[in-house]
Amino acid sequence: MSKSNPLDRAFHLLDIMACAGREMSLIEIVKASGLPQSSAFRLASNLVESGMLSFDTKSKTYGLGPRARRLGLFLKGTKALEEIVLPSLTRLANTCSETAFFTVRGEDSIRLVSFVVPKVSARAFIHPGFDFPIHATAAGKVIHAFSGSRGVSLTDQTDLSKYQEATVTDSKILESMFEEIRSRGYSVNDGELDIGIFSMAAPIFSAGDILGALGVVGPRERMVENSCAEEVSNELVIRAAELSALL
Repeated sequence: MSKSNPLDRAFHLLDIMACAGREMSLIEIVKASGLPQSSAFRLASNLVESGMLSFDTKSKTYGLGPRARRLGLFLKGTKALEEIVLPSLTRLANTCSETAFFTVRGEDSIRLVSFVVPKVSARAFIHPGFDFPIHATAAGKVIHAFSGSRGVSLTDQTDLSKYQEATVTDSKILESMFEEIRSRGYSVNDGELDIGIFSMAAPIFSAGDILGALGVVGPRERMVENSCAEEVSNELVIRAAELSALL
């Protein structure tokens, strides 16, 4: 380990935490790293601020943070994530009789990982698509709503396009909608990107930080006009909570 390279020392601390497989006190980190206590404390504090480490104020111990855990999931590859979420997607799709999908949040975009079509014969299904604007899709809204300080500021968002008549582009109205989503626990997209398409999405968390979204999408006439949206939302929130606990 280079004594003059702060980045190398930070990675060394992360290596120690990952190998330990448990939370560690500052004294334990100092002994394991060989760093002066002041240097170890400064590095650990910076890593907590960045989300790579977490700090428990009650036990005064450090652990791997949500950003490090999310990175670990991504390093396993899309295939590993698909295997983890497949049972939840399958159950959600078959229970709701609509297409279920899972997206993850990247640094500057939202990516579709997987989707499952319900096992209902002779029933048209809707593909969730690949573009998830934060103001016009259920997945985009819920991920943005729960991203906190890591989210994209609407004032810096240049592409608040008016896709349909129902698309909301006013930043003040959108902020109010995001607050309601946080309170309700899921988001809704009612023809805001594509006419006649209705979708819902609930947040998926990993180590307390937003990882992505679990969603259901289908024709509005089936999901809204047949009055099954409430049943779908209840099932969606339950499956999202289970998947978050698993991750």
